[in-house]
Formats: sequence, C-alpha cells, structure tokens
Amino acid sequence: MTKPKGRTPSLLSQSNGTPATHTCGKATPCDRCQATVLKGTICFRVPKMASGFTNHPIFCVDCVAAIVEQTKADLSALEETVRQVQSS
Repeated sequence: MTKPKGRTPSLLSQSNGTPATHTCGKATPCDRCQATVLKGTICFRVPKMASGFTNHPIFCVDCVAAIVEQTKADLSALEETVRQVQSS
C-alpha cells in the first residue's frame, strides 16, 4: 500500500449518502491509497457527488478506518463548537 496523498477526508464533507460494504468483482485500486483491492475482497463504496452525478469510489478497509477516525474528530470539534455557542 502506498502512502495516501493529502489530508484524510471526512464523511461530513465528502459523502453524498451512506457508505456501504461491497465485494469487489475484479481487482480495483483503492481511490485513496491506490492499493489493489483483490477480487472477492470486502471493500467500501462511499457515494460522492461530482459534476451533478454520484460516483461510488472504492476504498480499502484501512482507508475507510482512517476516514471514520477523521469523521469522529470532525464531529467532536463540531460538537464542541455547538456547546460553546449554546452556552454563550
């Protein structure tokens, strides 16, 4: 697996729907790290809106785990901001 480029995306900003498990029908590169997800392997499809159409890029399990962690961090930061505004 190559090192993913750029900041880890969050489901808050990237997704246009619910991520779903998927079994690859053929060897496919992960959309984030470009590692090959082998045929018959469980991966994830995360809907992404682009140019008026919804893509369903494939992500390996490791990249989805990183995306979920980033989403948790983003939600925690948002929750903290909301609490500060409410207490003001």
